[in-house]
Amino acid sequence: MIKVLVVDDEELILDKIVYLLKKSAIEFESILCAGNGHDALNLIAAGHIPDIILSDVRMPVMNGLELIERVRSLHSQVRFIVISGYAEFEYAVKAMQYGVTNYVLKPVKEHELIVVVEQMRDEIVKVQLEKEAMQQTESVKDENKRMFIEKMLYQMLNDHQGDHSLRIGLDKNSGILSHQVYIVSAIKLHPDQQQAQRYIYTKMQQHFGEKSDHIWMLENTFGKDTFILIFGGKDGEDIVVTAVRETKLLHKLLREEYQVAATMGISNACSDLRAAYQNGITALKSRFLYGVGSIYVYSSNVFHKDRALQSFIFKVKLVEKSLESKSMLKSIGILRQFAEELFIDRIADYLGETSIDYLFNEYLNIIIRFCLKNNIEFLDKIEPNVISGKTLEGLDDNRAIVKLIGTTLDNIFNNPLHADGEYLQHNRALHSSVVDNIILYINRNINEEITLQMISEKFAINPSYLSRVFKAATEQGFVKYVTGLKIVKALELLENSSMEIADIAHGLGFSDQQYFNRVFKKTTEMTPSEARSRSKKSPKKT
Repeated sequence: MIKVLVVDDEELILDKIVYLLKKSAIEFESILCAGNGHDALNLIAAGHIPDIILSDVRMPVMNGLELIERVRSLHSQVRFIVISGYAEFEYAVKAMQYGVTNYVLKPVKEHELIVVVEQMRDEIVKVQLEKEAMQQTESVKDENKRMFIEKMLYQMLNDHQGDHSLRIGLDKNSGILSHQVYIVSAIKLHPDQQQAQRYIYTKMQQHFGEKSDHIWMLENTFGKDTFILIFGGKDGEDIVVTAVRETKLLHKLLREEYQVAATMGISNACSDLRAAYQNGITALKSRFLYGVGSIYVYSSNVFHKDRALQSFIFKVKLVEKSLESKSMLKSIGILRQFAEELFIDRIADYLGETSIDYLFNEYLNIIIRFCLKNNIEFLDKIEPNVISGKTLEGLDDNRAIVKLIGTTLDNIFNNPLHADGEYLQHNRALHSSVVDNIILYINRNINEEITLQMISEKFAINPSYLSRVFKAATEQGFVKYVTGLKIVKALELLENSSMEIADIAHGLGFSDQQYFNRVFKKTTEMTPSEARSRSKKSPKKT
């Protein structure tokens, strides 16, 4: 649809043209009117820029020729149709000197008017389509170039091979390596929805693309829901100020506009881009110690073998010694327990002396050495990214590390051949220490909603594996066990308190009273009201 502005000082002619345009088959976005050139300019200045202006040439205040000249200087894309009488043809000739190629003679005839407007509309549509096609082509070129640069940059940052050719290609296509100083902000998103990361990355790309040629973004360089910002410049102090300012603004923008938590690590200023990248990721790993949602700045840390680190080394030797004399089940229990101690209970002590990568690699080495000593196949059961440590970079916090270790142990040892017939026996001794801790937790938190998934995450155990060992140890399923405890507690409250049934249901973590009533009756073969009646205790009236 097109926008039209009709300009004529004769009201009858003006009304007639507007009427003819409106009754035609042409679709208009808007049809505006003005009594002279000055009024027309005021409309345009107010933001009503038309695609076509139909203008009389002889008008008071400002004639059509002046209007054409003024509009051409401001909005060259606007097209004109001149309206003139035979006596005013010399004006029409002058109008053509300004590039006007279409005119309509007075008295205005419907057919002639509509034909001229339709021709001009078709020309406008053709130009718009050509422009859009050109923009689309340029957009595809830009996107392909961006993806090509990102691919080379990703390879250079993560692969030590082919540095020279990659650097030449990057410098030729982007100029990203032409700077003297670099700072990298490594960013880990914590979106509520999986699709949020793609949307946010696109928005951030637009945000930084408009800001500077010295800021680049790269997606998923070190794990899911991650991206980096690369700041380049000549002056170290200036680039530090820019990087910190932009990172803080982004952190605030993500939190306030997109309601997404983000953890960010800012590197120090480095002359080498790869070094800045590694330092940015190192700073981001502070989340394992201090938590997610903050901005961490890199600081070099000279490792000293003080008491905490010596304690860790001694503990590793002690754990490996313990594994030598224990059964397979107990050995796995020791490995799980050490993971919790290392990455949850004492992580603050150890990270003061070394890195999270070092701790994770050393722990993984314990598992590998144990497997080698016991002739257990493990290479095809541990993800390559776990062995390389790359999986660690995409995790949110230290509990996620324990969960990853639990899954890895499940993958390696969840095989009856590795346990000498002991590992999958259905008896109470199976993983009794872990199950005992879980039962203790359930008893202490029986008033809360308790699910298998929640317990598996808390104790860093695979849900299907937990379900299996729990049933083997308790001789009933997890859900049935938890429900049974809740119903026992409900019976106790019905018999010994005056609480409303709805309050009892809510207090025991049931979603609603009707669901509680169904579960209660299925378990006890009577309703909560019947149970209360038998105890001869009624709720107090308020």
